[in-house]
Amino acid sequence: MPTNSPAILTPKIGHMTYLNSEVFYRKLSSDSCELVPLPPRAMAAALERGELQAGPLPIAEVVRLGGKVRSLGNMGVACDGPAMSVFLFSHQPVKSLSGSSIAVTPHTATSIQMLRVLFADLWNVSGHRFVDLSDQHEAALIIGDPALEMFASKKYPYSLDLGSAWKSLTGMPFVFAEWVVRTDTSAKVAEKFERELIAATWCGLESIDEIARARSNKFMSESDVAAYVQNFSYFFGPDERSGQKEFERRLSKLPVWRPQAQETTETTEEKAISAS
Repeated sequence: MPTNSPAILTPKIGHMTYLNSEVFYRKLSSDSCELVPLPPRAMAAALERGELQAGPLPIAEVVRLGGKVRSLGNMGVACDGPAMSVFLFSHQPVKSLSGSSIAVTPHTATSIQMLRVLFADLWNVSGHRFVDLSDQHEAALIIGDPALEMFASKKYPYSLDLGSAWKSLTGMPFVFAEWVVRTDTSAKVAEKFERELIAATWCGLESIDEIARARSNKFMSESDVAAYVQNFSYFFGPDERSGQKEFERRLSKLPVWRPQAQETTETTEEKAISAS
């Protein structure tokens, strides 16, 4: 059924289950939409196929989709400095990684492009190969909740926060994801959900203590969770938009490249494996 069909009264919305997106969903009414849990790349693919009407898509995929989507509520996930959950974990210093194998989570769409920019413009790393996490590697790009756990494990001697690296390079915030809606979604449906999402997000931001109690674990105390969630910006202003444009500019100078599409669709059980 086309996404702009009048029969669609309850939109299907991508549910980003990572902790840094909890504020969007914690107070979102179950009557407002049907939530579909998916990691970043799979969410973008599902929205492109018309299986979702809206969601917080990786910014690299928003750029790629162009006129197929439009911004929803001027919202998303951004940081102005450390991202705290987007790391390049390495067995050796980053400037020694030229010619190395870099393992990459299959869920990333934006962070892998961010890493390409940082390799080229900040660290002067070249000749590297991106491989699966199961392959032998010298460094690994891990994002989201798994990155929080990996950082706590201290498995790798070097942990490079890509948000901090971007801030060092540009002095600007970085936008990892943006809420968008398909442009062929009916205006009535889109506007109604946008109002509900904005209201729910403000309520979510007023419920940090509740989120901290619900999402604390052996890797993160309640205070850790609260500090992490409050580290991000969820409503975009001029600074976030300037950082987004700078990322697009730098990325446009690199050869066009995207990670290979996964052969199978991620299941709900896989959803917890990556802001961005």
